[in-house]
Amino acid sequence: MASSSISVFAIGDFLAQLILYILPSRISDRVRENTSPQTVLVLRDGSTKRANDGNNNEPRMTLFEGVFATLLFDLALFGTSNPIINFIIRAFTTIQNSWDRPFQNETEAESKIFEFCTRLDIRRHPWMWHRPAGEYGSLNDFFSRTYAPEYFPRLGDGRVVSPACCKISTYDDDEGLRRLLIKGCEYDVSKIGLPDDENNLLLEAYRSNRVFVGYLGPKDYHRVHSPISGKCTHCRLEGADSNSASVKFFGGKFNLLNDNKRLVVVLEEESSTVGGGESNGNDDVVVEVQEPPLRVALVIVGGVGVNTITYDKDMVGRSIGKGQEISTFRAGGSAFAMFTSKRLDIVPALSRAAEEGICVEANVGETLAN
Repeated sequence: MASSSISVFAIGDFLAQLILYILPSRISDRVRENTSPQTVLVLRDGSTKRANDGNNNEPRMTLFEGVFATLLFDLALFGTSNPIINFIIRAFTTIQNSWDRPFQNETEAESKIFEFCTRLDIRRHPWMWHRPAGEYGSLNDFFSRTYAPEYFPRLGDGRVVSPACCKISTYDDDEGLRRLLIKGCEYDVSKIGLPDDENNLLLEAYRSNRVFVGYLGPKDYHRVHSPISGKCTHCRLEGADSNSASVKFFGGKFNLLNDNKRLVVVLEEESSTVGGGESNGNDDVVVEVQEPPLRVALVIVGGVGVNTITYDKDMVGRSIGKGQEISTFRAGGSAFAMFTSKRLDIVPALSRAAEEGICVEANVGETLAN
């Protein structure tokens, strides 16, 4: 079984090399740039993983993925919405759906999953996942795996934590997001599906405050958790029938936050009160001031090949604990954008990364802001 998997990967690599050879240098150089290792700041220890340092030479995607994604989604050589590109996306999604094919037995499961781990550089020693490799029913079953309890990342003490294991970038506000990242399409925050109030104050708060953008690579843990403790006030799947583009290139021509399949979840902290309503000794009364609660709008975006975002449709009105699981992706790449309604103090690592123009590698539950 393993040799069959290896031959498929080998064929993909051979085709990618062949395509690179015949492509114009401008395009082939772009592919190599997109597949080269990325420099990131590691949130948990403050270290920096630098490209080609001999130790952490981690590519952003395989060469075959790089050719496919660069031509179709980064450079958008076939356009963004027409019968050709829509057919290609649907065909790729069909291929991804083959990950649901059940394994015939435990031997096949172990062989296929170990090959998958080797290909994507997923750690096997120690085995951190909740079931032995041979007990997963399909490749998608493993893709949506969770941690064994003893290996689950520790939940941070901060007010806002990372909702996923991912590479994170942060922006001062929605205008910063648009200016620095989303430059190639007609993105509009009002068309994401975020609920507003009757005075349009909530949407304006999302526009004016910090935005976090995270990308979950194929090797990452693909479950999303609540970034704060609070009540769920909104949960809705948008673009359910969309032909989702790759989320590897937020800055391209595809309007990922407006057009891709996405789950919009809004969480609201308990209201905070300033003042106690007691006399101050001069017959003056300290008036209680009710501050608007912090709201976090989590936009969970499915990429090309993602045919399923699993979530609890009845979570609205429930109290959700910080770090509690709220959704799962099955197959394909994924990302999130997280909008906040108040000014937050981000941790120093995020500030440093923003200044240096690099991403932060975060585990689920690590503190992002206070």
